[in-house]
Amino acid sequence: MTKATAIDLAPYKIRVNTVCPTFVETPLAQNFLKNEAFRAEVLSKIKLGRIGHVDDITGAVVFLASDASSLMTGSSMIIDGGWTAD
Repeated sequence: MTKATAIDLAPYKIRVNTVCPTFVETPLAQNFLKNEAFRAEVLSKIKLGRIGHVDDITGAVVFLASDASSLMTGSSMIIDGGWTAD
């Protein structure tokens, strides 16, 4: 969807990118992460060994919203602590 939308909107100089985070400690995620079995399962998949924090994601969002990413469209920034590195 990101790539298709990026292609459709590029003629209008609209960039489309996605941020793909791992589990991030937010109030909504806490409902799931307080379950120790679930938390352990999630942590077993994150190669860096920790749940994400909002600060881990904000830099990517600021970058994508800035002119520093002006030639970037149709891309996904995966911020998952290595979950998908396998």
